[in-house]
Amino acid sequence: MNKGIVMEISEKSIIVMRPDGKFDRVPRKNRSCEIGEEIDYAAVKGMDWRSPSIAGRSAIVAAVVFCLVLFASFNGKLGSPEIVAYVSMDINPSIEMGIDKDENVLELRGLNGDGQVLIEAVEYKGKKLEAVTATLLDKAEQTALAKGEAEIIIASTTVSDSAAVSDTVIAEKVRQQVTKHIQLTHPNQTGSYQVAAITAPQEVRAEADKNGVSMGKYTVYLNAKNNGTPVTIEELKKESVLKLSKEKPEVSKALEPGKLPDKAAIRALVEEEKSGKLDKKVEEKQKESKSNNGNKGNSSGNNSNNNNNNSNSKNDPKKPSTPPSNNGKPGTSSGSGNSSDKKDDKKDDKKDDDKDDKKTPPKPAVTPPSGKPTNPGTTRPPSEKKDEDDNRKQEEAKKAEEERRREEARRLDEQKKKDEAAKKEQERKKEEEDRKKDESKKKDEPKKADSSDRDEKKDGKDDKR
Repeated sequence: MNKGIVMEISEKSIIVMRPDGKFDRVPRKNRSCEIGEEIDYAAVKGMDWRSPSIAGRSAIVAAVVFCLVLFASFNGKLGSPEIVAYVSMDINPSIEMGIDKDENVLELRGLNGDGQVLIEAVEYKGKKLEAVTATLLDKAEQTALAKGEAEIIIASTTVSDSAAVSDTVIAEKVRQQVTKHIQLTHPNQTGSYQVAAITAPQEVRAEADKNGVSMGKYTVYLNAKNNGTPVTIEELKKESVLKLSKEKPEVSKALEPGKLPDKAAIRALVEEEKSGKLDKKVEEKQKESKSNNGNKGNSSGNNSNNNNNNSNSKNDPKKPSTPPSNNGKPGTSSGSGNSSDKKDDKKDDKKDDDKDDKKTPPKPAVTPPSGKPTNPGTTRPPSEKKDEDDNRKQEEAKKAEEERRREEARRLDEQKKKDEAAKKEQERKKEEEDRKKDESKKKDEPKKADSSDRDEKKDGKDDKR
């Protein structure tokens, strides 16, 4: 017995294809089968492939089988939607969504521990990006967004340059949705929430995936190093962008509107990171900062020395308190002196000398590295300098934070005014449309009345007849 797949059925015979690819003609008799069904049949004599009819039929059947196999192999790709863009959102937690050309979410994953907890039990498959984002924000209100402040980074990128969606439009759309959510849920704290949108190139997502962070955090990492701020990938993994901004205010400044790099600039930063140029920028910035702090310390020390020298010269009773006269004698004026004044001066000098003798002798002067002696007490210990530097940095950080909050509040007010203006414009258009409809109805009513009058008159005439 042989086995084969039924390829053709006629009234008298059946053509089957054997596993080795050859064809047999089998008498149909009373056999009941369908095309594509595998049957058992008795061995028959081979077919004459030189016959034109058999050769043509075989070619057609082979072509059909090839098409079926080809379609079946690509059915998964052609029959289902594909991911054309990715959107990441960092609150901390960090998550990423993959969307198709219609902005339906096909993939959702947490990029860190908090992100994995956030996406638990979230139904996303085939749902719109806006709906999934709203669900995630509502869940984040129980954790990260409930703290009264946050740095939220939105980043998007397309899978290819010829994608059917715009990554810029998607990032801005999500940013506006997050901003409106903050305005509704935290109306009195909108200035404490900063929302930034980034359009990232494909290279950033690839590098971010290698390092285990989101596109938004990796862009913050590149931008901070480009400005000379030392930031590590490990810091980004463990800490939120908000905490990092508090520890390093330069990070927060780089996220302000108008200071975010565009896609081409970010692509260039990726290349500089690979070549080590960004590390050199950080080293140069740190050297420059140390040099500036050293110069400030020296200048403040010299000023203090000068002030102490001036005060000592004024308070020292052994030094003349009056300018020398024409003959060079201290304590006399240019005119003729008074003998009683001279005696009083001698008495005062003697009293001052007695006081100086009773005082503790001064300590030897401290000699600075330059070799020039300075008065005692003019140099400050390093701890005081460090405290002053820390206080100065804290004040600068506070000022930067206040400025950022004012800028964010101003931007939110402008956005709110725009939304209100758009809403008013829609209401005005709707009122205009309603008014036009009412006018058209009023115009139609007289016509209907006239037509009804005509019908009544016509009926009256018919009655008279």
